[in-house]
Amino acid sequence: MSVQQTASAPKDPAVLRRAIAAGFTGTVIEWYDFVIFGTVSVLVFSKVFYPEQTPFIALLSSLGTFAIGFVARPLGGIFFGYLGDRIGRRNTLMVTLALMGAATVLIGLLPGYATIGAAAPALLIFLRLVQGFSLGGEFGGVATLLIEHAPKNRRGAVGGWAQAGGFVGPLLGTAVILFLRSVLSDAELISWGWRVPFLLSVLLIAVAAYIRTNITESPEFERARAHNELSKHPLRSVIVEYPKEIFCVFAMHAGNALLFYTGLTFAVAYITRNVGLSQSVALWSNVVFLLAATVSCILVSRLSDRTGRKPIYLAGTILGMLMAFPLFYMLDTANVGVVLLAAAIMGAIEGGFLYGIQPSYFGELFPTKFRYLGMSLGYQAATVLVGATAPMIGVILTEAGSGHTWAFSLYVMAILAVAAIAVLLAGETMHRDIERIDDQRNDPMLTEPRRAT
Repeated sequence: MSVQQTASAPKDPAVLRRAIAAGFTGTVIEWYDFVIFGTVSVLVFSKVFYPEQTPFIALLSSLGTFAIGFVARPLGGIFFGYLGDRIGRRNTLMVTLALMGAATVLIGLLPGYATIGAAAPALLIFLRLVQGFSLGGEFGGVATLLIEHAPKNRRGAVGGWAQAGGFVGPLLGTAVILFLRSVLSDAELISWGWRVPFLLSVLLIAVAAYIRTNITESPEFERARAHNELSKHPLRSVIVEYPKEIFCVFAMHAGNALLFYTGLTFAVAYITRNVGLSQSVALWSNVVFLLAATVSCILVSRLSDRTGRKPIYLAGTILGMLMAFPLFYMLDTANVGVVLLAAAIMGAIEGGFLYGIQPSYFGELFPTKFRYLGMSLGYQAATVLVGATAPMIGVILTEAGSGHTWAFSLYVMAILAVAAIAVLLAGETMHRDIERIDDQRNDPMLTEPRRAT
């Protein structure tokens, strides 16, 4: 295929639809697998894998096991980012999907502490690390693949579909867990029912793998490869040439990751442990959070193709700061309707104003030769340092405050303030030509691409 033919591929609606389907379904599976671990860790793992500990220490151990998966995410981001920028996005994403699927199924088959003793939590931690390593390569690959397939005036909308998968996956997992809780007793759930969500992922992975095998490589990557524009040392080059952009991705995603894991993981522990509501109510709040995030993600990402990325992301950081204290006031009412409303508000802010436009915003900061790796570095570092630790920091600060959350709310506001500063540093990117980022990156207020002379 000629370079000209390859470059025209995104104009074919069928090619673009397949790319969107591959990005969406793959992200659904990756996040289904990764987040059901977080939910189950709060509800069950303290009893299955850490039964010898006190309830508080067992909860912290379970949340620590959840967080430890994030340790491998930067390594996965570097490894798969390097691979994707050297050999292509499509095949790299097939590997990430296979790894995540294998680790998740094995978790579903893993014996508990009562059967194999200390080996059980050790193996659980190892498989969690494999999950994290796989997921470390997912965002950068899917985001890059989609925006490089998308027409310039639809990069926000197309990228938003991949991010929507990041909410639909956990939504499916939460729905499965809610169903199991409705038909199983607590004893049955702890004995064997918790394994079902992990084992069901086999069916979803088969569908995603089939779709991913039928997509084409990114036309922009093919163009860059044909013109010998790929970097031989993408890791070294991106760190030396694009440190500001890596920091901007890190700081902007830090605010998003904090809100995501606060709303989806810490809130479950807080609602059940501090507020006194049932686990079912906590899970339903997750459903509402994810539904609001999905709808907001699709709508606001489309809007960003008209208004630009910068004003929307900046609005998201400000709205998140404004909700840092009211969120817990609403949860503390113990009124189910108010709790669900709080979940909807946080989901809409995090899903649409932050997460939804990340593929287009972050992707427009880096050139093709290390777009996959550049996005992955900042994104995964923020996820590890801020997102993964959010539930544990929330529990510790709340415990230190005798059940009050004011210290954690201040922490949320501080992280989001740094994210807002990063948005101002990144500037607007909507009109950039992704083939010519090197030429246009020093003009953050660019409103029209420069014309070749």
